[in-house]
Amino acid sequence: MRPLSRTPASPPRSGQVRILEAVIATIILLIAFTAFYFMLYSSEKFFKQEAVDLNRLSYNTLMHLVESGVVERAVSGDGGALVKALQSLLPSNVFFNLTIVDATDPSRGAVVSASNAVPTVFEGPGEVASATITYTSREGKVYMLVLKLALVGAV
Repeated sequence: MRPLSRTPASPPRSGQVRILEAVIATIILLIAFTAFYFMLYSSEKFFKQEAVDLNRLSYNTLMHLVESGVVERAVSGDGGALVKALQSLLPSNVFFNLTIVDATDPSRGAVVSASNAVPTVFEGPGEVASATITYTSREGKVYMLVLKLALVGAV
């Protein structure tokens, strides 16, 4: 019998290197697709949720101001209580602008106005929420309350 001749084969580590290459390529693809997914969808959900939260906060703040009697005191002449109440109700990273207008005579202008920001903050490209409610005072006067909120980081 003749001895079997050996054919030159690739070194035994060649298969292990191929498997390692495949694992690394798979990990790179997984990271790329995950990053692509989060760049497309996460930011949209974040900004939509941010706007929803600001709208909810603006309505809740207005309702609290009305129910606690702060608006009644403000239209009676105590505007300082309104600013203090807004600063205590809202987070420190939120700009606000509350305007109370006489609904029976809107040409008269703002009866009371309270703000912690310059008006250009609310005209910028960031998230801005606005809520409007109608309020009837104990004296029977009708007022429109307009509250605008903007996040500090959105300026």
